[in-house]
Amino acid sequence: MTGTSWFFILFFAVPLIALLIWLMKQDKRKGVWGILIVILLASAAIYVSSRASKNAAVNFEMRKKEAQEKK
Repeated sequence: MTGTSWFFILFFAVPLIALLIWLMKQDKRKGVWGILIVILLASAAIYVSSRASKNAAVNFEMRKKEAQEKK
């Protein structure tokens, strides 16, 4: 993963997930389903983000090599 992805995960995704879980724990009915859904969605988002950043890095390297070959 690139540095940008780690920055996003550490400074935006993790606090957001923690806040959402904390808010759901405040529910008097103890919404376990809500917490499970948030965890599943967060893990899916992190997976998609890591795949996208990996693909972007590979594409960047390919374009860089193509540009060097044209010179």
